[in-house]
Amino acid sequence: MTKSYILFFEEISEKDLPSVGGKGANLGEMTKAGFPVPYGFCVTTEGYQEFITHNNLSDFIYQVIKDANFENINEIGKTIRDRLQQSKIPEQIEQEIITAIRKGDADTYYAVRSSATAEDLAFASFAGQQDTYLNIQGEKALLDSVRNCWASLFTDRAILYRIQNNIAHEMVQMSVIVQKMVLPEVSGIMFTADPISGHRGIISIDAGYGLGEALVSGLVSPDIYKFRKSNKQIDSRTIAEKKLAIMPIEGGGTQKVEITGEKSLNQVMSDSQIRRLAEVGMEIEKHYGSPQDIEWCISLGHSSASDVEGELFIVQSRPITSLFPLPKPLPQDDALHAYASFNHFQVMTDPISPLGIDMLRLILSFDKGARSAKDYKILKSSAGRIYMDLSELLYNKRIRKGLPAFIKNADALLSSSLIELVNRPDFEERIKKNKNTTKALRKYLQPIIFNMIQNVTYRKPEGTIDFMNSYIGQRVKKATEDVNNAKPGIERLESIYEVASFYKDFPNLLPRLGPGIISFKALEKLEQKLLGSREYVDLILKGLEGNITTEMGLLVGDLADIVRKSPELVKEFENEDYSTLLARISQLTDTDNEDFKNKFQSFMEIYDMRAAGEIDMAKDRWVENPEPLARSIMATVKTAEEGVHRKDYKETIERAKKAAEELVTEVKNKHGVIKSKVAQRLVKVLRNYLPAREHPKYLIMKLILIFKKAFLEEAKVLVHKGHLNEERDVFYLGFWELYQAIQNDESLIKLVEQRKEEYRHFKKLSAPRVLTNEGEEIKTSYNRENLPEGAIAGMPVSSGVIEGIARVITDPSKASLNKGEILVASFTDPGWTPLFINAAGLVMEVGGLLTHGTVVAREYGIPAVVGITNATKTIKTGQKIRVNGDSGYVLVVEE
Repeated sequence: MTKSYILFFEEISEKDLPSVGGKGANLGEMTKAGFPVPYGFCVTTEGYQEFITHNNLSDFIYQVIKDANFENINEIGKTIRDRLQQSKIPEQIEQEIITAIRKGDADTYYAVRSSATAEDLAFASFAGQQDTYLNIQGEKALLDSVRNCWASLFTDRAILYRIQNNIAHEMVQMSVIVQKMVLPEVSGIMFTADPISGHRGIISIDAGYGLGEALVSGLVSPDIYKFRKSNKQIDSRTIAEKKLAIMPIEGGGTQKVEITGEKSLNQVMSDSQIRRLAEVGMEIEKHYGSPQDIEWCISLGHSSASDVEGELFIVQSRPITSLFPLPKPLPQDDALHAYASFNHFQVMTDPISPLGIDMLRLILSFDKGARSAKDYKILKSSAGRIYMDLSELLYNKRIRKGLPAFIKNADALLSSSLIELVNRPDFEERIKKNKNTTKALRKYLQPIIFNMIQNVTYRKPEGTIDFMNSYIGQRVKKATEDVNNAKPGIERLESIYEVASFYKDFPNLLPRLGPGIISFKALEKLEQKLLGSREYVDLILKGLEGNITTEMGLLVGDLADIVRKSPELVKEFENEDYSTLLARISQLTDTDNEDFKNKFQSFMEIYDMRAAGEIDMAKDRWVENPEPLARSIMATVKTAEEGVHRKDYKETIERAKKAAEELVTEVKNKHGVIKSKVAQRLVKVLRNYLPAREHPKYLIMKLILIFKKAFLEEAKVLVHKGHLNEERDVFYLGFWELYQAIQNDESLIKLVEQRKEEYRHFKKLSAPRVLTNEGEEIKTSYNRENLPEGAIAGMPVSSGVIEGIARVITDPSKASLNKGEILVASFTDPGWTPLFINAAGLVMEVGGLLTHGTVVAREYGIPAVVGITNATKTIKTGQKIRVNGDSGYVLVVEE
């Protein structure tokens, strides 16, 4: 049977995706579904391959493009395109194209578009990478356009896109769409979900005169219409001044036409046209099951005399890949659901591995009893992030008021976004209601809160840190025994499932966490009310003794002091074979280094599980990769003086204690003994309980390392069976997926490859702090009034003002900070702590008063501002910046 290189739209089905690419497959699917798609056909990828083979181009392209980089793309692209444009189209392909053209009317005009495809790359978007040819007439001109489309697979932008996205050039094939031109009066783009807010209930339509290319290329400002799906009404109309249109020319080609007078200011579409288009968009979205980006046009020339509204055509539809996905599992009701980002709450906005997400779900136990992905009702996942469904809690008015205030300690913008949502007039009416949830929560929390109140009011706070350290030691020892004693396979997974839960830990830990936060807030209010200031509290918050993360930073400084004195140790830490560092240190034989060896091993026993982005189990722990620790030690060796970290910390503690004494004295002098006693009690509670804030996370990280080792043992078995390619692939699986695969002896290789591709896509998405089940992203920002010109507003979290050189760090495992530099990061967690020893100031994109970075900044006495949106992109390493921790802003002083 003779091979065909042409597929007409009505012949195309889902199985033809590799032959016709995404655009071609969508046009075929919409044609079959009965949507108004103009006549057309696809020259298949097999046709492209035959063209390459017929002209012996494969080896030529490979040899030219294999060394492509950012500097030589222009030259390489032109060389390949010139060769392709001079090559002959095989006769069979040429004849099939001509036959297809004649079937549709050889004298009509056509649009010739690329439809690039790369198998198994679900999130790759080749939009705008290749060329489009409009209003083409005549067989020769159409054949030339097809060949030019093939050549445009090697435009500079197409080559660059593949390099940036690690897509092998040979993986991408080219289909060409030849489609009958519609000569429209009006055209544009319709998004069946609002691309700005993400709201799935709003359709956004961009419309302009003439061909849609003017809008796509940004040559003209379109009218923008918003249409609400629920009531099928137009929400808003934004009428732009439309000065330009691209119009087809008789005989072929297009031209830019100037629009003047009243027409440029008129509404392009009538309300009935907007409604008709929106309803078609809803049908297309329903057909595909996801929000769509649709190209459309309306032609009066194709309509009957009675149809003054014109004839509507759909010329393309594709998924909107830029939308942040809805958290899953999706709710099975019509109520409003409010989701808050757990990642922002934990100050780690990167995507988390699937196994990392499920382990956090098991540990936190908010969905107690869940034994499959669909059972998670509170902790949902989206694009590798965890979202908490707070709907049933927010229905309670007291919680609705108190929860945002509590969340402000972790991330102020997350808090203000929640406030903006709950203050909407229809919120209470629409929010998910379930009184049983608040009843169950009240029953669980009542004894915890009662215990907490006792700790605040009269119990001795001394000994809190000793209790926490002892509790953690016993919990870790028991967990290690239980997991290690379980048989490999399902029994070991069941052991992890049981051991992980914090359901029984929270009653022991929360009563020792709450008093620190409560006393801080109470002391802040007391100082403001009685003295009209907050300068004492800012100082009292610093230098909190016993914080397990702060102690870690100080110990790193101690280790650096010893390394500095030993050329042999310096040599070991400068050796960049970090995989052997721990072994090399343990094998040191020189008696002069015995003290360091013992202290280093002791340090690693305590902090072996630390990592940057450590809430994700997949991240390398220091015991697995000590590079970030080694770099921090060496940066301190080279740029700091011996003992300065201890000296600075001691002075911070002395200032805090002095401020506490002065506060109590001033309150006593101005307001009497009783109120001074209250102030004194609050200071004592704060200074003894608040340092325990980091201990629960420390415990979680200790447990995660235990579980990680167990999972890697299971992965070793799966690799041996051929069910995984490598052990670390286990982190791309959910807990219950792993459970089922072990139970059923199933291969996981295909699922892992899919997950890796998804993860690459998720890293490109910016996670919203708050969103709804309608997809709407709730956004707020800081007040920018009364700031110096050029300043970026944020939240002040550690007082003081500093000017210094910025060091932007996105990956602490490959970076170090010199003494006196200002650390600029998207977020920090305990894995970043060694960098703080040298930091003179801190700037973060996310965070609140009690998040890791801000606590450490206060305890080291350095100014800090958080909530600086896109700080790591706006601020450049080497710039001199001012961090104002009093007023809450960052300013670039010198480039």
